Amino acid sequence: AKPCNTQEAAKAAGISVMTLHRWVVAKRLQVPRLQIRNGRAVRLWSETDLARLRKLKQTIYCKAEEERRATDASKKR
Repeated sequence: AKPCNTQEAAKAAGISVMTLHRWVVAKRLQVPRLQIRNGRAVRLWSETDLARLRKLKQTIYCKAEEERRATDASKKR
């Protein structure tokens, strides 16, 4: 598979581009280097990069779901 840009990577992972940008800025994952293409700086995401991104998403979203369930359970007591 050919490398994809950041917008396509976000879509492939099922998250918004803004969320991906926040994760990149927060250094939550190892990201591909910026490359100059047609006078613009772009990140080209490989399949390995996408797999890392999907794993991070699963980790973050599962943790948030567990925390939400714990909060809901404590409210019912």
